[in-house]
Amino acid sequence: FTTDNGTAAGAGRGGGFNAGLRGTKGSEFDGGHRVPCFWHWPAGGLAGGRDVAQVTAHVDMLPTLSAICGLKPPTDRTIDGTSLVPLLSGNVDKWPARTLFVHSQRLEFPRKLRKCAVMTDRWRLVNGKQLFDLDADYGQKTNVAADHPGVVKQLSSGYDRWWTSIDTRFDDYVRIGLGHKSDNPALLTCHDWHTNNSPVPWNQGHIRRGLKANGFWAVQVTRAGSYRITLRTRPPGMDHPIEATRAELSIGGIKKQQDVDADATVVTFTVTLKAGNSRLQTTLTDKNGKSRGAYFVEVEAL
Repeated sequence: FTTDNGTAAGAGRGGGFNAGLRGTKGSEFDGGHRVPCFWHWPAGGLAGGRDVAQVTAHVDMLPTLSAICGLKPPTDRTIDGTSLVPLLSGNVDKWPARTLFVHSQRLEFPRKLRKCAVMTDRWRLVNGKQLFDLDADYGQKTNVAADHPGVVKQLSSGYDRWWTSIDTRFDDYVRIGLGHKSDNPALLTCHDWHTNNSPVPWNQGHIRRGLKANGFWAVQVTRAGSYRITLRTRPPGMDHPIEATRAELSIGGIKKQQDVDADATVVTFTVTLKAGNSRLQTTLTDKNGKSRGAYFVEVEAL
């Protein structure tokens, strides 16, 4: 059991619990990203009653589960993270000193030193400037960078190496596959829009209010052929008026549009697509000339 971020409410914000940590969800301080992680596997000798103090991260999950299951990791790529099996089995002496990194970007293209932390068991270097000694200052209240310039230099160098290892991929999209037999139809949601840092409807309040926003999906058409693309403002199974007079679709160099009936709850296009990478974007324009994207789109290979 684990969670994806620190408390969203937190002490002093009307509720929540952050165990005295500084910051809440989205923060580069520990209160934003330090979370519990419980392992329970009695048959494998993990029955609880012991805390692990060493710093670990989400990237350790894959190598740990692979090791437990006896799986061989791939050799054609670098696997981030380290198997936690020594820590879980109590062999702390076999655990190496390590430096981990976390950042909260929420930008179309990541920016160096934005909301970041370099982490060791003892130290936290925040945004490349503030240094905290967790052994003496669990709540990260006192910046001791001036007292430990050597530590700042060491952690900054580690961050630079890590950044260099990942920044070559910032222009790559994690594309959503369309037409694959294991996921057909594919459901696209507006949370995955690329908007160049413009607003994204990421919660149900935005959907209910009809947030005027738009963006494109980075997709990969996995097989050429005929596709049915259905535009909605609510998830499939929930009928809701499109509230538009015109709908537009753009994908793979194909652009289509059609008028929309006043009581329509979906708009459907049929297109012939070539296999390969593409961008899919929709536009719904209302009677007042204001537009937004379709929040939910089903793409089905026919």
